[in-house]
Amino acid sequence: MWTVSRIVAMVILTGLSFMDYKIRKVPRDVLLLCMAGTVLYQAVTQNIDWMVSLGGGLIGMIFIGISKITREAIGYGDSLAILILGIYLGVWGLLEVLATSFFILGILALGCVTMRRKKSLAFPFYPFLTVGYLFGVCIGGL
Repeated sequence: MWTVSRIVAMVILTGLSFMDYKIRKVPRDVLLLCMAGTVLYQAVTQNIDWMVSLGGGLIGMIFIGISKITREAIGYGDSLAILILGIYLGVWGLLEVLATSFFILGILALGCVTMRRKKSLAFPFYPFLTVGYLFGVCIGGL
């Protein structure tokens, strides 16, 4: 169901996706502002249990650790987006978005492999997060 908060999240994700696609970088200030807004939103509305929200944030922290260990094979911006989505959606909503995002990314990667594209090809991840989020909202899981 499309609520005001879902529409705002979709608009923000779409804007960040275009930014990630065009310049391959999302300003950290924008992400920190989104994080502050998300924490404030959860504190005011309390529409999901704080433990579920904390669990989603923990998954985001794991991705930040992966970014550090892999020297940004998954960029810090992508990991911050996962952290923000985790706080906003909670652990189960985030896992739904990530499963959809990685599934679609895997299909694209498989297509590139079968077409014998170079292995070092990198894709911006925000568009996949956006599609995963859109899918979750449209099927009613989020």
